[in-house]
Amino acid sequence: MSDSCELSPFALIMGLATRIQATIESAAAEIGLTGPQAQVLAQLEVPRRMGDIAQQQTCDPSSVTTMMQRLERDGLVVRIVDATDARARLVELTAKGRLLREQFLVHVGDGSEVIDALPDIQRSALVLLFSAPGRSPETAASD
Repeated sequence: MSDSCELSPFALIMGLATRIQATIESAAAEIGLTGPQAQVLAQLEVPRRMGDIAQQQTCDPSSVTTMMQRLERDGLVVRIVDATDARARLVELTAKGRLLREQFLVHVGDGSEVIDALPDIQRSALVLLFSAPGRSPETAASD
């Protein structure tokens, strides 16, 4: 790969995404789940609709339905009636699901090992890239 490709913003972001995904997969494997299953558990701090989960996971709702059936079979989630709309169902963690969620979050950490491995200039660029619109680079870098 040429230097210009290795330094392109897209290539750098893809490389970072690959490292983050590997961290997620490793942490999920530690608790006996797939990466997507662990990511869904991490999203379920509060009960959520399956459509919202599918949207956040950027996948087809039928894939989430299949995953929820497996998680429900394994005793990690239950589906409950949405108090605001009796036609809808929410997915909620069971006690076992909350325990695995916490274990996953401990294993994955805050992602700092992936970010800390980046050169200073790349970390600074990420802060600028992902800081809220309207914030100055100096304010974003001091967070």
